[in-house]
Amino acid sequence: MERTIHQPKIRLGNREIDLFPYWMGLLGIGWLIGFVGFYQVLRYGLIVTGLTNEVPWGLWIIVDLSSIALGGGAFTLGVMVYLLRLKQFENVGRLAVLIGFLGYSSAGMALFFDIGQPLRFWHPVVFWQPHSLLWEITMCVILYLTVLALELFPSIVEHEFFDRWPFLAKTAHFVHRFTPILAVAGLTLSILHQASLGATYGVLSGRGLWFRPTAPVMFVLSAVGGGLSLLFGLSIFVFRVMRPGLVSDKTLHAVARIAGVFLLAYLYLKLWDWAVTYYYSFNIEVAAQVDLLNSVAPYDAAFWIGEVLIGALIPAIIFLRFHKHNNLRLGAAAAIMAAFGTVMLRWNYNFSALIANISYVPFEPKVYLNYYKPTWQEWFVAIGVITYWLTGFSLAARFLPFYDRHHAEDEHEHAEPTPEAMPAD
Repeated sequence: MERTIHQPKIRLGNREIDLFPYWMGLLGIGWLIGFVGFYQVLRYGLIVTGLTNEVPWGLWIIVDLSSIALGGGAFTLGVMVYLLRLKQFENVGRLAVLIGFLGYSSAGMALFFDIGQPLRFWHPVVFWQPHSLLWEITMCVILYLTVLALELFPSIVEHEFFDRWPFLAKTAHFVHRFTPILAVAGLTLSILHQASLGATYGVLSGRGLWFRPTAPVMFVLSAVGGGLSLLFGLSIFVFRVMRPGLVSDKTLHAVARIAGVFLLAYLYLKLWDWAVTYYYSFNIEVAAQVDLLNSVAPYDAAFWIGEVLIGALIPAIIFLRFHKHNNLRLGAAAAIMAAFGTVMLRWNYNFSALIANISYVPFEPKVYLNYYKPTWQEWFVAIGVITYWLTGFSLAARFLPFYDRHHAEDEHEHAEPTPEAMPAD
């Protein structure tokens, strides 16, 4: 098994150029843009945003929800590796934990700027509101981020830089013994808050259009399908471009098939939900909401083309047939499409419920059209959060081994010499 890390390079004439320094320079520009947005929000508050009382959730919530959803591969692989004992997924599981940690920490960063008083971010931990869905989501995210940090710690310590501190390796080995418990905790916390995110739209003023009893299940299936799809796409880069041979083709095929199955399950539920809403029954308020949304944005196209076709059906077919065509570029494209569909679901849920919302005046159903446009400060903060995610992944992809290096060295030392390697008499 080859364990050498190959750095992506391009050839210009007789020269090979390492792309990493230029990529990090580009991310440095992203950090500068982000810091400008961070300063603006912390200095002047939410008045610099386009958010209003009618549309209190905007671009940052989409970044938050999407980064959480696309980290859904972490708890799925945790169950497969540590509960089902499918050890062939162990190296991929390390990448899944990294993606999950970056996703949830990115969500925390976005929420830090989204709340009106950023320095009061610790209040939910102290002042409990057990009847609030958002409080339950906040606590689950905080606890799950702690679980992900514990799961990620052994992978970071595997880097040879930390060999100078042996106690860190012992600590990592001690933490690793509790990974089955962490996997159960991660599964429980993830399902709870992913489902609650879908249920949250049931208490919004725009619930006439979107909320159904299927929404919590749909959010869970979308997170698992989209998260595994992103994991598969990044696995191609990490385990085929930079670390060829560390993960077998059979393992990558299995990840693709599992992602395809969950995407189909999500698509099945989505189409039944559409049929119940628009075909088997007719609601004048829902029809009015859809008409208003189509008057200001291509809402129907976003649903059928963005969510159904590009975001679920096409990538599911590609994933389920991946073991036959084994086209890595096509697989990576499918991963991007599925991740896009996951983001599109959250975009449509959020803005369709807030841009066109229903009045609660009795016997006078009326739909109001609100307005929201992100300001440049919101875009700058979003760029900063995304840059943080890309920086963390880039550094990990270049430096972390993504396998149990100490265990592999021990096996090599205690391995019996082969006949060719034995000294002659």
